[in-house]
Amino acid sequence: MAVKKATVKKKAAPKKKLPAKKAAPKKAVAKKKATSKKATAKKASAKKSPTKKKAAPKKKTVVKKATAKKKASSKKHSTLEAHKRHQKRVSESLLPSERIWLLEVPYELRQHAQYAGARWDPALKRWYYKGSNLPNGLNQYSSQHFSWERWLEDDLNTSDSTEPAPSGVTLRPHQQEAADAIAKAYRAKTPGFLLADDVGLGKTYATLSGINQCGEGLKVLILCPLSVVAHWRRSIATMGANNNRWCVLNYDRVKSLMVAPGAPDDRKQRTRTKNKAHATKGAPLVEWDVVVLDESHKLKNPVSQRTSATRRVSSAGTGAFCVYLSATAGQNPLELSYLAQLLAKATGSRISDLNDFDGWCKDQGFQVKKGGYGQWSWDRNDRDLEVMRSLLFESDKAFAMRRRPQDISGWPELQRVMFPQELDPQEYAAYLKAWEEFREALALDPRGKDSPSALVAALRLRQKASLLRCKQTALLAIDLVEQGLQVAISTQFLETGSMITAELEKARVKVSNINGGLNASVREEQRIEFQQGNRPVVVFTVTEGISLHAGESAVAASDNKRVLLLHDMRWSALDVAQIEGRCHRDGENAAAWYLYAPETVEEKVASAVLHRLEDMGSMLGDDTTGLEAMWDML
Repeated sequence: MAVKKATVKKKAAPKKKLPAKKAAPKKAVAKKKATSKKATAKKASAKKSPTKKKAAPKKKTVVKKATAKKKASSKKHSTLEAHKRHQKRVSESLLPSERIWLLEVPYELRQHAQYAGARWDPALKRWYYKGSNLPNGLNQYSSQHFSWERWLEDDLNTSDSTEPAPSGVTLRPHQQEAADAIAKAYRAKTPGFLLADDVGLGKTYATLSGINQCGEGLKVLILCPLSVVAHWRRSIATMGANNNRWCVLNYDRVKSLMVAPGAPDDRKQRTRTKNKAHATKGAPLVEWDVVVLDESHKLKNPVSQRTSATRRVSSAGTGAFCVYLSATAGQNPLELSYLAQLLAKATGSRISDLNDFDGWCKDQGFQVKKGGYGQWSWDRNDRDLEVMRSLLFESDKAFAMRRRPQDISGWPELQRVMFPQELDPQEYAAYLKAWEEFREALALDPRGKDSPSALVAALRLRQKASLLRCKQTALLAIDLVEQGLQVAISTQFLETGSMITAELEKARVKVSNINGGLNASVREEQRIEFQQGNRPVVVFTVTEGISLHAGESAVAASDNKRVLLLHDMRWSALDVAQIEGRCHRDGENAAAWYLYAPETVEEKVASAVLHRLEDMGSMLGDDTTGLEAMWDML
């Protein structure tokens, strides 16, 4: 019996479990159905009650606005007012015996500066030291005279620093004429002045003297390429500040003169988006009285961040009086958008009318047209060049000046020499192989000749053609040195410069090298070695910002005559004109030799550049008969 009872229990156990297992899913299904019914009921009630639907966005909008305000207030240092409040707090925290030093610390040396006592201010975004004396370990990072860091440092310490005593400069008559013209334009309350004197006529000292004639207590900003920042600072110290506050800054740092705006809803933005917003919507920290734009042709792209930021800085407050300095203002009318203020004054237009500069050019009758992707192009014609020259230099309302060395009594005209370098059969075969590779790369690229890969292929072709002529250029330089001349060789490629240097050193000719791979102090040491005649040859890749002419008094340069060899012809006529002025300047004559290989792409480049130089000269009112003869010869 006991066994039977146990068997019954065993059979009964599964019977109890089976219904439970089956019941579980039924309950779950019932719950799901109930849930779906509730959801359906909610949807139906939402459809029946439209008033609730309207009320919902109102509540959301209120919440969003409140959140945006909180987020905006959390970005304390994104506004100009917050930035100024922070500066005030820093100034008020100083003890009577203390001061603030703002330091120019390179990125790779930040750990060394921190170990020496420097601290980082996230609001100012600069390294600083607070104390009574600057430690010896931080002296190398102290701010330079007339720098933006020194400007901010003086504001934080509520006192101006001591500037170097001026030694004085005696201007030449043509420089004095330019200085008087700048001062006259300022007093006439014109928007600016264009000084388009040719390279080497002393625009720097003429500009400084003209601004000093405008008065005292002016806030003056000088924007220029990095390579000439030190030259401008030294020139101000020599000329004298005339109780004006000066700041010299390179174009790539112009955005540091503004406080960046915060994102509208504090969301993360791409770096490019932030940079663009900074350039176009940033709040300027200073309302400048005068802004000098050295090598102003660098602003020819109206939509670049550099141009946008420069325009915003110079227009702060009532707008600054702008002095435009460029010996190579532009190659065609479309490249002169940065002179919109002067052109508006000359034509009686409003500045707003020139915001669409390309369209304004079309309205003025210039032969411009809009092509694919919104790009504008200019159909070359002499009438447009003449009209633009007249507007800039001959109009009753024009405030501009252009002189060339030959216009000044006793100053020589630049002599250009076309110098072909023939390739031997082996070298020419190497060139033809490089040409075939270039053609193959162009044919394989379906995007056409202007695609990135095609442009890279073209650059490689030019580089290979350049390398084939290195030995001939070195031999030419050796011959010129033996004649008692000092030779400056301009190359576009570092490899080319290295090969020419190696060939010259084999012949025991001492060579200076100046290129972007060297820091500023080393470049200056190399330049002075050449200038003083210790090294008769210099090989350089930069296009501006260095003086290589004979008799430079600042560095006791030798009086040996110079010759410039353009080993690599640049595509840009602006760059070529700047390179020509490295040796032919300040009344010193230096012939420019254009080196090229006949029956190659280099000959075509030389022809195109000479044509562009001719157009640029015509627009600025130069005599271009010599350029026309050279162009016809090619």
